[in-house]
Amino acid sequence: MIGSWMFHAAVVGVLLAVAASTTERVLRLWRREARLVWGASMVLSIGVPLVALAQAAGWLPPFGELTSPIPRLVAAPISAVLPAVTIRGSVPRADVLLALSWLVVSLALTLRFVAAARTLARRRREWRAAVVDGDPLLVSPDAGPAVIGFRRPTIVVPEWVLDLDTSLRALVLRHEREHLERGDPRLLLGAVAVAVCAPWNPALWYQLHRLRSAMELDCDLRVLRAYPDARRYGSLLLAVAQRADRGGLLAAALTESNSLLARRIAAMRFAMPRHRVTRTLLLAAAAGVVTIVACEVQSPSEPAVAALKKAAPVVVAEPYFEFQVEQPVTPAPGSTQPRYPDMLRRAGVEGEVLAQFVVDTTGRAEVGSLKILKSSHDLFVQSVQNALPQMRFIPAEVGGRKVKQLVQQPFTYSISK
Repeated sequence: MIGSWMFHAAVVGVLLAVAASTTERVLRLWRREARLVWGASMVLSIGVPLVALAQAAGWLPPFGELTSPIPRLVAAPISAVLPAVTIRGSVPRADVLLALSWLVVSLALTLRFVAAARTLARRRREWRAAVVDGDPLLVSPDAGPAVIGFRRPTIVVPEWVLDLDTSLRALVLRHEREHLERGDPRLLLGAVAVAVCAPWNPALWYQLHRLRSAMELDCDLRVLRAYPDARRYGSLLLAVAQRADRGGLLAAALTESNSLLARRIAAMRFAMPRHRVTRTLLLAAAAGVVTIVACEVQSPSEPAVAALKKAAPVVVAEPYFEFQVEQPVTPAPGSTQPRYPDMLRRAGVEGEVLAQFVVDTTGRAEVGSLKILKSSHDLFVQSVQNALPQMRFIPAEVGGRKVKQLVQQPFTYSISK
């Protein structure tokens, strides 16, 4: 079951990555930021499969179902829960190995990132604090330009940045300040945490890569709004790429991989296309359709759970409630009815008894299950108790099989009848 769920999660992740990529294209057509699209895509890539698994297991109701899950959890017959316990007690060996491998890889990656963060913190203590052009930052021998840290993010620049002329240095600092002000380090930390939670899902790592790319493209947009000289800014990126320490996965940096650098320079030269509105509508529609498909992809575990629920009536020993059955209990034609007590009839006393009892698969009431919920006179109660063993019912059905049902039935005593 774990393997099939992992495959389902990977498929959902791929579809959401396609939807996010399409959405980013729409936003870039209008020169808008897109990093949050990839953040949302990563969250949904984990959330949608988890919700599908919870719905398949019966822990959550299907979307659009008005009935609250609480009554079902409280009132479900014990026997309907027992098969699920049996399945959990006989987990296939392959599922155990997959779960252990998953745990080991996630722990290993967590330790790796913790070690990288500690190494970065140790290096950080060796760098000197400075104020450059009004910005408090750290100056290192070779690390940066980047924003490091999560609790207290800080800009770090290498010594050679201080030797740039004032205008180029302003571009470098403005880019890193944009990362800092937009909370990119914390967003990056959350994205890494999501990927580490499901390290076997290639779609998540791809989305993480695209998120980092979107961060840089978004910062470029904001810098160019303040300093609209794309040629000069592009030249700076090329110069920085030759000398910068990229800082690893845990840093938001001015420069990234060469392929991303090419994308960023191409984005600066991007001209607004004709028929932009038409393209936007088509791409937005495509993104919406793919997102809906991703959310509606059936979890491979759902058929097994559905089959289990369908088969449950075969072994059911506990009674069902009326809302759980397909065909509820009904009185059999010509069945015995409680007799009106003569003394109460002569006295002109009317009343009602609300009784609760179990009707078995043969249509007979289980006398020992009788419970009087409400009555207006003890003689009426005695009348119901005397008649119940002779009363006959058409039993309830689920999936074409007869099952026990807990029945609440009123018995009315009226002189006019």
